[in-house]
Amino acid sequence: MHAVRIIPALILGLLIAVAAPASAQWSQVPGVPTTDVFSIRTNGDTLVAGVRLDVYISTDAGTSWKHSRPTTVSFVQTAMVRNGRVYAGTGGQGVFVSDNLGDTWTAFNQGLVGGFLNSQLDVSDFEVRGDSLYASTFGAGVYVRSFAPADTWHHFGEEFEPNQGSNVEDLALGGVRLIACGGANGMVFRRDPGAPDWTVSLLKNISLAPGFEARASIWNGAGWIVGTNFGVFHSTGGQEPWTRVQPVLDALGNTAFATHGRLVLAAFDAPNSAEMEFSADDGASWNLMESLPQVFVYRMDTLGNNLYAARIDGLWVRSLANVSVPPVNRLAFSLAGSNPVTDAARLRFELAEAGPVSIDVFDVRGRRVGDRVQGSFEPGPHEVSWNTRQLSPGVYAALLSAGGKQAVVRLVHIR
Repeated sequence: MHAVRIIPALILGLLIAVAAPASAQWSQVPGVPTTDVFSIRTNGDTLVAGVRLDVYISTDAGTSWKHSRPTTVSFVQTAMVRNGRVYAGTGGQGVFVSDNLGDTWTAFNQGLVGGFLNSQLDVSDFEVRGDSLYASTFGAGVYVRSFAPADTWHHFGEEFEPNQGSNVEDLALGGVRLIACGGANGMVFRRDPGAPDWTVSLLKNISLAPGFEARASIWNGAGWIVGTNFGVFHSTGGQEPWTRVQPVLDALGNTAFATHGRLVLAAFDAPNSAEMEFSADDGASWNLMESLPQVFVYRMDTLGNNLYAARIDGLWVRSLANVSVPPVNRLAFSLAGSNPVTDAARLRFELAEAGPVSIDVFDVRGRRVGDRVQGSFEPGPHEVSWNTRQLSPGVYAALLSAGGKQAVVRLVHIR
């Protein structure tokens, strides 16, 4: 009976948290209109926001803002600044550039050709690696252009189209590795300097996952984290093996990431709210900061000790000084394989010290099902397989107990 009382509380702890009122944490940035802000990027003390048809630029850490309009017919979907030059990626007219912080703009589309129905002009994101600017697109993969004055855009890789990944929603850089989130088959694409093309990486490690859309990725210096419409995945190197991790609320819609040192911050867009969470252990576990009702977050970035969110209702900022970072729980526990599971669940855990371990599985009513896994294990990572054939279809919770600590992962069983 003791376990019956514990398990529902642990399950609820994964799904429910009392959040502070949004008004107590966030304030709207003055000087930026209350409308869709599609992007926010920081560089030093400069912030650049894409706001519908406009770009808003601040060179004094957000104190004042300058309004500029590079286009009259296309949304500014992404914008960034490098060495005093502002780049704006639009939804249908390609790239614009300003050498005077938005006083004047010129088209920057030389060589940006080849997309079906001009999808190469539908720019989703920018990234800079070395002396090159990379642009991802909604429909034509990725393009690259050197910052050298005489260069033009070039199509960067041919692996997107044959893998149904030409719709690239996000582009991220970690060290020298680029990760592109494209397609809807549970994959991301990685590319290192000198590589002849992109390499497909499967989030489920051994198979495609139709319907899984990788929508955002980020590198925090210790590993890669990818947000999808079916949860969050972590990898040390940005390639297999990927591990599905459990945020407080799974990513259901858009995901926006930002980093503050090693701290990873995320906005998971659920129905009718944005769930703001953070991870202090490189994405292995997540903590709820707050729930923002009726809010959709497009992008986020940090400047100093402030977190900026480009939202459906303007640009908002909150301090990270009052984010309470709990001690890292060294009892890591996750599903190593796919979820939902069919015949067996592969459960992975990592111990800081040797000792006895037990794993019990419970249904949603708190009743233990199946056989207990138990034994004595050495420090380090371990993986066990638990037979799920005897289960009815449904949602279950696996409880790991070791060293006086407990951790829970959720698994879904199907036939």
